[in-house]
Amino acid sequence: MAEPTIGLVGVGGYVPRYRLSGKALAQVWGGGASGERAVANYDEDALTMATEAALDAMAGRESSRVGACFFASTSAPYVEKSNATLLATVVDLPIAVLTADITGSLRSGTTALRLALDAVAAGSVREALVAAGDMRPVAPGGELEPLLGDGAGAAVVGRDGVIASFAGGFAVSHEFTDVWRNDGDRYVTALPDATFVKSYGLDRHIPEAITGLLERTGRKKEDIAKLVLYGPDARTHAALVRQLKFPDSAMPKESVIGRAGNTGTASCLLGLAAALEEARPHDQILVVSYGNGAEALLFEATDALASYRASRPVSQQLAAGRPLASYGKLLRFRRHVETEVIRAFSSVPTAVREERQNFRLYGQKCSDCGAVSYPRRHLCWKCSSTRLAEHKLGRRGRVFTFTKDH
Repeated sequence: MAEPTIGLVGVGGYVPRYRLSGKALAQVWGGGASGERAVANYDEDALTMATEAALDAMAGRESSRVGACFFASTSAPYVEKSNATLLATVVDLPIAVLTADITGSLRSGTTALRLALDAVAAGSVREALVAAGDMRPVAPGGELEPLLGDGAGAAVVGRDGVIASFAGGFAVSHEFTDVWRNDGDRYVTALPDATFVKSYGLDRHIPEAITGLLERTGRKKEDIAKLVLYGPDARTHAALVRQLKFPDSAMPKESVIGRAGNTGTASCLLGLAAALEEARPHDQILVVSYGNGAEALLFEATDALASYRASRPVSQQLAAGRPLASYGKLLRFRRHVETEVIRAFSSVPTAVREERQNFRLYGQKCSDCGAVSYPRRHLCWKCSSTRLAEHKLGRRGRVFTFTKDH
C-alpha cells in the first residue's frame, strides 16, 4: 500500500496595505530610487503579520490536528520569549503542541517549512503550522530603505487534502557575511560591494542548491512550471532569473518582490502562496531561498489545488496597496523620531486569566436566547439569563462598536 502523500494542505500570506514608493523617498533624500515596498502599520510587527498569514492558512481546518508550530523571522518582537507559542495561542492550537522559533538567517522560512515536512513525514505530528514574518529595521536614508518590505507567509503541512505534494529538498551552507545585524544594532547592515555579494554569494550558492535538488529528484529546468526565488531586490532578482535560464512561463505573473519588496524570511512562503494561486494541477513548483547558503524545495501541485481557494489571495493584497500619505508617517511608525508615546501597561496576571478571551477569541452564547456576548459577562445582554456557554468567535464579522485609544 502506497504511503500517503505529504505536502501543503493550506497556505496564506499577508501584505500590509501601505506602500512606500521610491519616488517618495527620492523627494526626501534625493537619488533615483524606483519601485515600491510594503510598510507595516504602527501597531504591526513580524509576529502579528505572521499570525494573519497563519490564520489564513488555517482557514477551514481543525486546529486540533496541528501538533507543531514553527515561527521564522530575523526581526521577531521577542528576543527572550517564545514567539511561536504566542502564535499558536492566537491561532487556537492545542496546548499539547511543539513550538519553536527559527531565526538568525534569511533562510529561516524555508528551514522551518522543511522541519515541518520532516516532522509530519516522521509521524511525530499529524499536521504542522509554519509562519514566517519580517519587518527588518533599516536606517532612514540608507541604501536598504527602498528595498526591505514588510510581510508574512504561512503554510500548513499534512497528509489529508494535500494541494502540493513535497517532492524533495536540498540545502547548502556557507559562511558568507553579506547582510547582518549584531546584538545591540538597531539597523540591518549590508556589505556595500553588491557586485562581490552577487558573484561570490547569490551566483554560487543558489545554483548549487538548485543543481543538487534537480539531480536528487531527477528533474530538469524545463519541468519547472513555477519558480519562487529569493532576491535581495527586484533588479537582482530579475538578473538571477535570466542567469538560471528557467522557462519564461515559470515566472509568476504577479511579482511579489516588485510590489512588496524584499520581505526577508517571509519572501519564499509568501511567494509560494502567490504561485499556488496561478498554478494548475501537476505543475512542478520550485522554491529557492538564500542566506548563508541556499535551500531548494520542490512541490508538485495536486488535483485538489483546482478546488482550493485562498482565504485572502496574495494577488489581491498586492493590488490593494495604497501610498503612505507621507514619509513622516514612516518615521513615526518606526519611532525614528521622538514623539509623545503613551506607555501602555500590560498586566501579566490579567493576560493569563483572560487568555481564551483575548488571544484565542472565545466569547459566550446564551443557552436561552442564543445571543452572543464578547467580552465575557455574567448576564446575557439580551435576556439577562445566567446560562452562558463558551462560544468560539469567527475572525470575520460586523463591528458593532469600538474605541480608538491613541
